[in-house]
Amino acid sequence: MNDTDQPRRRRYAAWGFEGESFPPSPELLQWLERRLGQGQPVPRVEPSAVAIPRARELPPLPVSASTGAIDRLVHSRGQGLPDILRLRSGAGIVPPDGVCRPSDDDELEELLRACDRHGVIVVPWGGGTSVTGGVNVPRESAPVLTVDLSRLSGLRQLDATSRLATFGAGTTGPQVEAALSAHGFTLGHFPQSWELSTVGGWVVTRSSGQESLGYGRIEDMIAGLRLVAPAGHLELIPLPGNAAGPELRTFVAGSEGRLGILTSATLRVHPVPERTTVRAAFLRSWDDGVDTVRELTQAGVPLTMIRLSDPSETRVALAVGLASSRFAFLIQRYLRARKIGEPSCLMLFGAAGHPERVRDVLDSATTVARRHRAVVVGSGPGRHWLADRFRHPYLRDGLLDAGYATDTFETAVPWSSVEELRTAVTAAVAGALDPWGEPTAVLCHLSHPYPDGTSLYFTFFYRATTDVDENVARWAAVKRAAMAAIVSTGGTISHHHGVGTWHAPWLEAETGRLGRAMVAETSRLMDPHGILNPQVLLDPTDRLES
Repeated sequence: MNDTDQPRRRRYAAWGFEGESFPPSPELLQWLERRLGQGQPVPRVEPSAVAIPRARELPPLPVSASTGAIDRLVHSRGQGLPDILRLRSGAGIVPPDGVCRPSDDDELEELLRACDRHGVIVVPWGGGTSVTGGVNVPRESAPVLTVDLSRLSGLRQLDATSRLATFGAGTTGPQVEAALSAHGFTLGHFPQSWELSTVGGWVVTRSSGQESLGYGRIEDMIAGLRLVAPAGHLELIPLPGNAAGPELRTFVAGSEGRLGILTSATLRVHPVPERTTVRAAFLRSWDDGVDTVRELTQAGVPLTMIRLSDPSETRVALAVGLASSRFAFLIQRYLRARKIGEPSCLMLFGAAGHPERVRDVLDSATTVARRHRAVVVGSGPGRHWLADRFRHPYLRDGLLDAGYATDTFETAVPWSSVEELRTAVTAAVAGALDPWGEPTAVLCHLSHPYPDGTSLYFTFFYRATTDVDENVARWAAVKRAAMAAIVSTGGTISHHHGVGTWHAPWLEAETGRLGRAMVAETSRLMDPHGILNPQVLLDPTDRLES
């Protein structure tokens, strides 16, 4: 094995892999200092310096459990901002009592039966990328075991005729695409967490990739699946469609480990496109941009993605490096010449397939955009976005080093309510830290559009302190304000991040009492003793500051 064959090492208390970074540009830091004031760098401790509680004794298990301190530490929390703040500080860490890595479905099934028999709490772990508290270890009196699914990975079966591929639940995004591309296929599912997240995680949180307009959400890709639970296993064979009662595939999708642990999924795949191109345009106003995206979507122009940034996000996108500094300068000069000044809105729109088809689709979209007074600037910014889209999560860690905290949340709403929701949420977030006398900066973009509505994705920034509890309390204040505004204006509590523990207090506001009870009763059927992820999805306790 040479050096290039070695698995890449994950960074501790940060996003991604060692040796990778996406440092904030001087322009972004200057913008943040003007908006928020000068930040205080957030301290970081080495994992060896963290006081890790002693592991409680586990009963005999059919799969060996790692009880090493570092292994338990890195499996204690996910990738939400509070997770990173806690891990950086070394304070408030609740690790599992052990980490098991079953090597096949049978081992996993035996392990679950043993945990059920002995009352051991089980937290499933795919890529550990949850930003909703979905993999965080609960504070329980019983022992807690994290089940790492990384050994349940790889392409298990490919039906090229039917364009169906079966993957182990622990298969990461790069592993999926590497296996499929060898046969001329792609899944087309590219969430921002793609480098680290897994097939199982995508399914159980109802993930949506950046090109969902063309390829669909993950539930659109599920043809079959296998789930194991303390009560047994559920196997749904691949079918193109059926009317055999309620659709159980989509019921499992979004279950977040409460119904069982997904071991494999059979997914619909596509030929690798010959070309993928993303063009950029600037709209004179947010309203012009929303009208453009709605018309493109409702007209059925076969794009794979559209992303519309509001004026604030447009400014930050150029500062972060969506284009080279020279190209950004030329774009801004060109826009001024075309009498588009601030506040303008950047729209990215992409297509994939045969080169001629890609050109025709993008030309059709360009025609629609120009009817709404857009200025199209070509594919330069789109190339930068495609090259850097999986590096953007690294930005958070550099900002914490500079003294600024940032996080995101998302929702979806019908077209008729887009502006009401955006206005309400922006105002709620902007004022959330008034009790501290601190400002909050908030950005928004529209993506994942549908004929009847769209997702809205918000990014917020606030000035960090050196106190971890204070930082988490500020984050929680923003989160509560945002969720209240979303629910009051008719948005979903999550479009693609999932519920986890942090969104669970608002689940019933969306599903109603009977809807939540229906999921809870099914959970009790599959997991009679409640050992699987007990605080996730269904527990309404507010744990934002835990």
